[in-house]
Amino acid sequence: MSDKITGGCRCGAIRYECNAEPILAGHCYCTVCQRASGTDKNSAVAFPENAFRLTGEITEYTVEADSGNTSTRGFCPTCGDPITGYGTGMAGMMMVSASSLDEASVFQPQMDIYVDSAPPWTHMDPDLPKVPGMPEE
Repeated sequence: MSDKITGGCRCGAIRYECNAEPILAGHCYCTVCQRASGTDKNSAVAFPENAFRLTGEITEYTVEADSGNTSTRGFCPTCGDPITGYGTGMAGMMMVSASSLDEASVFQPQMDIYVDSAPPWTHMDPDLPKVPGMPEE
């Protein structure tokens, strides 16, 4: 990879860069992601945590996931944009909100997860694999 992947929030207070290719990308329809995104899903990209660098003061909120693991989301305390996500069940990975990427084409969704929790008005890409809940490791 020759170029770093970059992103941040709307107001510029939070910036990040990653010098590794994405590990995975997809849409999550769990109810926690629905509340966090304000819509039917959260679209995110995962990177190796050790290749990810964030600058700025991020605010985090941690909840218990249905698996019993913890899920922590980071957002800008100024503009409120969602930026990061990580959890005890996904050690070594840093998730970023697809909407926070400087270059939208970095987001190449590979799957839909927690589709059993999707609202009835959701329209999903029929070409993406569907997983009822969390994928098995």
